[in-house]
Amino acid sequence: MPKESVKVRILDREFTIACPPGEREDLEAAADYLNGQLQIVQSQSKVIGLEHTVVLAALNLSNELLRLRRDGGEGDDALQRLRELREKVSAATDPGETLRL
Repeated sequence: MPKESVKVRILDREFTIACPPGEREDLEAAADYLNGQLQIVQSQSKVIGLEHTVVLAALNLSNELLRLRRDGGEGDDALQRLRELREKVSAATDPGETLRL
C-alpha cells in the first residue's frame, strides 16, 4: 500500500512521517495534540530536557487513555494503539528519523 509523507512540527522540530492515504488529517491532529501536551508540560513544570518532557507528557496521555478505557473507551484496541504510539514517540526523539504509521 502506498504511503504519503507528512511533515509535522513538534516542539519546534520538524518530522517527516509516512502514513497511509486518508490518514493525514488524523496524523496532523495527533501531532497537534501531542505538541500541545508537550508545551503544557514544559510550561507547568521545571523539567529540564526533552527526554523528561516527553516522559511526563507520555504519562499524562497514558493516564488519559487508560481513564477513557476504564470509563467505557475502546478496550484492548486502545491499549495496542498506546503501545504503538509509545514506540513512535521513542523514535521521534531522533529528528532525522522517518516514522511509519
